[in-house]
Amino acid sequence: MGRKKTKVNMDLIDLYSSLLNEVWGKASELIGETLLAFFILLSINRTPDKSSILRGIRVSEDGICLETLRKQCQDASPDDVHRALQGLVKNLFNLFTVITENVINRELFSTVLPKLREAEKMVSR
Repeated sequence: MGRKKTKVNMDLIDLYSSLLNEVWGKASELIGETLLAFFILLSINRTPDKSSILRGIRVSEDGICLETLRKQCQDASPDDVHRALQGLVKNLFNLFTVITENVINRELFSTVLPKLREAEKMVSR
């Protein structure tokens, strides 16, 4: 079971890494790297209960790195990993809604929603 859990976690982290990097690519064009990095860090801090999982995310003006998170989450439950990363995305989109009046959300919705659904399927298997 431990090997399967680790595989699911790695697959989830790969999926969310791809999702967050797509968000980075599009959103940074609209608001800049510095402000986006700040929003992501703020979203991490606003994600309740699962923030210890999210401490492994590294954010700079160059982008988002989940490699430390990948190492930290090998033994975590896939559900906890998913909820923490999903919470981060939700908090980030809530900030985008307030700050940009949905401009960024409209740009990203078609990219993000299918990946969130895929993550749900991974956890439910």
